Amino acid sequence: MAKEQNLSLNPTKISGNCGRLMCCLKYEHEVYSDKLKALPKIGAEVKTADGTGEVASVETLKEMVRVRFHENGETYFKKYSAKDIVVVKDVAKNEDKIETENEEDLKELEKLEKLDKQEKSNHNI
Repeated sequence: MAKEQNLSLNPTKISGNCGRLMCCLKYEHEVYSDKLKALPKIGAEVKTADGTGEVASVETLKEMVRVRFHENGETYFKKYSAKDIVVVKDVAKNEDKIETENEEDLKELEKLEKLDKQEKSNHNI
């Protein structure tokens, strides 16, 4: 979940305003998953009004795609709305790898949540 939202697995960075770990991530997970399905993957070749380029990054909630172009030995970037680009060649799908990473993320986040609860209970003693 944290990786889908481009977040670090650092517990201080994935705690919400309420101080709880993962609460917001679980709430937002479905939205991110749905939006990511409609967006091109980083590294995909896309066609834009300015030519063909490679996806450098994606702003999931804004549905914006940053595309890298190579022209005359120069590299430059330009942002587009996801609806204004067409995927020419998608990157190889490693669904098994992604599934394993998600499971590992969940295990790591569960450990962090337990540590967070232990810290809070230690401070309440």
